[in-house]
Amino acid sequence: MYELFVLGELMTGEKHGYMLQDVLKNSLGFGRKISSGTLYPLLSRMTESGSIHLRIEEKGGRARKIYEITEAGRDRFLQLMTMPLDSHADGETGVIFRLKMVYFQYVAKDVRLACLDQYLQILEKNCRYVSDFESYLLKHKPEPEAQRVQLLRVFDFRKRLGEVEIRWVKEEIDRVRAQQE
Repeated sequence: MYELFVLGELMTGEKHGYMLQDVLKNSLGFGRKISSGTLYPLLSRMTESGSIHLRIEEKGGRARKIYEITEAGRDRFLQLMTMPLDSHADGETGVIFRLKMVYFQYVAKDVRLACLDQYLQILEKNCRYVSDFESYLLKHKPEPEAQRVQLLRVFDFRKRLGEVEIRWVKEEIDRVRAQQE
């Protein structure tokens, strides 16, 4: 996920490490951040692999590391953007989908549509699972009743969120299909 973010951000132009860290912290939402201990080793690995290029810039007596994407990095970015979403990614699927959406302007229409379709299928599968389990609870009425009732409230919440997400993704698919390439 962080590799996609770094490459996507560098598609917009060169950046220094602190800026990448700050943008990631603000783009993933409240409570999500990347530590320097995660980001800088990743940047080193990406530099060693040839995905990004490092340039040292002296500014005010301090050395700043400026990163820019290479052709190999552009190829890797496109590869990551076309990789199918993993519905078993322990809650990260939605985050990866949102990251991909941020960088949709750098990929072809068919890649955007494939990503949207994949996410729609994941959302619909999740809604079916919730509905099926809700039906099971209503039919078999497992004990304790208070817990069952609260679990049904949670499922109602998840179904409503899922319905909104599904509606939004379908509208986005229609919007992207209508765009001129």
